[in-house]
Amino acid sequence: MGAVRTLHHPATASDLRVVAEVLADVRAGGDSGELTLKHAPPPPRYATSSWRPAGVAAEWVAAAGTRGDAVALYVHGRRFRFDEPAGALAARFSGAVGIPVLLLHHRLAPADPYPAALEDVLAAYRTLLALRPAERIVLAGHSAGATLVLSALAELAAGSEPMPAAVVAVSPIADFTLSGATLSANADKDVVALAELEAARDAYLGAADPAGAPQSPLFAPLAGLPPLLLCCGGDEMLLDDTLRVAERADAAGVDVTVERFERMVHGFPVLPVTAADALLRRISEFCGEWLRGGPAPRAPRPLSIRRVGWAGYEITSELGTRVVVDPYLTDSEGLHLGLPESPVAPGELCGADIVAVTHAGYDHRGQAIEIVEGGEATLVCGAALHEHALRHGIAPGRCAPMVSGVEFRYRDVAVKALDARHLSSMRTGGELVSDQPLSFLVSTAAGSRIFCGGDVSLSADMRTWRELYRPQVAVLGIGGVGPGTHRAVELPPAEAAIAAAWLGVHTVIPVHHPPGDPAPAQLEADIAAAGAPVRVAALELGEAWTAGVTASQELTGRTSRVAGRRGRSPARWARRGRG
Repeated sequence: MGAVRTLHHPATASDLRVVAEVLADVRAGGDSGELTLKHAPPPPRYATSSWRPAGVAAEWVAAAGTRGDAVALYVHGRRFRFDEPAGALAARFSGAVGIPVLLLHHRLAPADPYPAALEDVLAAYRTLLALRPAERIVLAGHSAGATLVLSALAELAAGSEPMPAAVVAVSPIADFTLSGATLSANADKDVVALAELEAARDAYLGAADPAGAPQSPLFAPLAGLPPLLLCCGGDEMLLDDTLRVAERADAAGVDVTVERFERMVHGFPVLPVTAADALLRRISEFCGEWLRGGPAPRAPRPLSIRRVGWAGYEITSELGTRVVVDPYLTDSEGLHLGLPESPVAPGELCGADIVAVTHAGYDHRGQAIEIVEGGEATLVCGAALHEHALRHGIAPGRCAPMVSGVEFRYRDVAVKALDARHLSSMRTGGELVSDQPLSFLVSTAAGSRIFCGGDVSLSADMRTWRELYRPQVAVLGIGGVGPGTHRAVELPPAEAAIAAAWLGVHTVIPVHHPPGDPAPAQLEADIAAAGAPVRVAALELGEAWTAGVTASQELTGRTSRVAGRRGRSPARWARRGRG
């Protein structure tokens, strides 16, 4: 198998403040388990009803609006020793996935040590099979509950019993020998302490072997398991347990995805943080896909770049992830007069997954807020536009504020921020705000690497980026407009030719010039004069370049011109499905 499919979720400033508050309470002598529940946000509206499957205490937890064609068995955390109320996580799980959740109140250690709790999980699951077929059941657990879920899977696989449609395990203890590297590496970052983990292990295992299976799921055979979604905080002591289970499951041929929430601590799903909301959204997407029989197959296709505006373009990865960069489409502000109108309407870009803005100038940020508001994209930008977005009601969890060196990942795409020699400022709330201008390196899991220059000027940094990142395509702004006779051109064609050589790319897509401008021809002539093996793919507004297309095809069929009107009918604003 290949590398484990891992999605990284950056932390927001507000989330870090919540984590710092919880950590301060713990350092002052508070109990980490009690403190996370103390900070838990209110659940959605829900109701419960008691049930005892195979004599095991449990209750149905149903959020408002759930459907009953599928169900989830949820096993709570709390160190194997304490119970958990329905409002802590089960109700939120039900609301997110949209199905009833059976919250199991299994026997507790140390009064009932291993294998009592595991037996209760297996008994409840087997009883559920009489109510719903296995392909309509989701098995989920958090912390100690995630350990029990993984142990139960190993037992079901050993007996060739029916498997659930999908499994979610959040922050499991997978190795009771406590040998994970992050037990020490993250010891000063997490809310739990090694002594707490040892106490939980000793209470739960009793006389059982810590290195035995299935009690330590890491040491159990993992072949034949259903699709796994493994989630963990980046600052958890148990992070290594999650990663090692993922590696072993992947090696055994299991479909496994890891969701890593950077700088989050153990128990973050029950904290009032946007990371918890993002976790529930991903659980909902994952469970929804597999309850529908699995994600729709997506054949890899060539990467494409469509010019959508003055300086803006849309990158579509080989697996269909859409990244819109610098989406100015229309209107003007300040000095940005005389810019060309785009045939692409904002609604056509609302299906994007990422909206990345290199700097706060209006001719680059353009309709970024409008596009993010109209869909589900994450806004990747500097601090100035981030502040503006928050003031316009964009949720913090849908913003990824960037400075040079920071990387944002989504699905198969990574967006890394690099220095740009320019300026970045704007007015928001009557105040002038400024931040660091950026360039981006957009890379895909299939190996494509695109340098997105923004308003970068010529810099020896480009030689370093060639050495470090090996970009293949560069989108460079080579023209300009301005008031009166002055034209501000940060990277004129002759210097753009040098930039292309320093970056080491094979293709340059010029932007930041009006239709009919001679700048692209100047660039091509300067590159040819230098003898550099670089092609220039000059695009009209609405045209697209496709990787791997030959020169002759480029002249006849490379581009697919968008001939849309600027109307904003509901159909054009509809969110396109994420395949």
